[in-house]
Amino acid sequence: MAILKQLQSSLDLLSKAERRVAEAILDDPESVVHTTTAELARRAGVSDPMVSRLSRSLGCKSFPDLKVQLAKSLASNSSFLTEDVSPGDQADTYIVKRINANQSALEYIRRSLDGALVEQAVELLRQAGRIDIFGMGGCAAIAQDAQHKLFRLGIPTAAHVDNLMQRMVAAAADKNSVILLISFTGSTQALIDAAMTARESGAQLIAITAPGSPLAEVCHLTLTSGSELENTAIYVPMTTRIVILTIIDILATGLALALGPDIDKQLKRIKGSLDGTKVGNVTEGA
Repeated sequence: MAILKQLQSSLDLLSKAERRVAEAILDDPESVVHTTTAELARRAGVSDPMVSRLSRSLGCKSFPDLKVQLAKSLASNSSFLTEDVSPGDQADTYIVKRINANQSALEYIRRSLDGALVEQAVELLRQAGRIDIFGMGGCAAIAQDAQHKLFRLGIPTAAHVDNLMQRMVAAAADKNSVILLISFTGSTQALIDAAMTARESGAQLIAITAPGSPLAEVCHLTLTSGSELENTAIYVPMTTRIVILTIIDILATGLALALGPDIDKQLKRIKGSLDGTKVGNVTEGA
């Protein structure tokens, strides 16, 4: 994993713009192998030439050359999927390993999640005039899942996974806005910049990320992402993802309880909107 380790170790030596590109690569290295210069630049919120500049800083001739080196690094480690499995594991083995890892993640939440912090986060969400959710890379889908959970509780809610949109939403925020920022490590510069803008705008910021990270320092309240459970700079986030999804479920449950019994009518109305949309009049969960 030479190129990934090189990226990780060189973060503090890079310029601000180069670091954004490096962090975008580290957020989802497997997808970068198949992306274009323009797409990576868009993810990082930088100009196209900055991608080439970072490539040369790493000793590569160009971005295509960097992608070749990245692909070789990923292919050289058959355990890139997760550190819990080993080459040659059969189905019976990796089924048990994944279930055990996820059970450990849930036990981690039971031990580590601070009930008082959860109550504070729920109260911030309850008082919000609107909720915006920011996530990038591997956290983009998690942000969208959080929107799916929270929008039905009657508070205007939107997920934003494009950094340019995050910046604009952050600039337009006010004291009635609550922004939930989701990051495995809390070190993505583009997300940190958006958080700083949102704070300057008067929004309340809740982070699900690594405590003590740069993102956590900007936000008013931080719930752990469980980032110490696995190295998400190398492995595809699995255990950490389970932790964050569970925390979102906890926040949604707490918010529903805080909003009182009338929320049942809201949920029933939303559920009822799907009646008759499936063959046999059977609807899937909204």
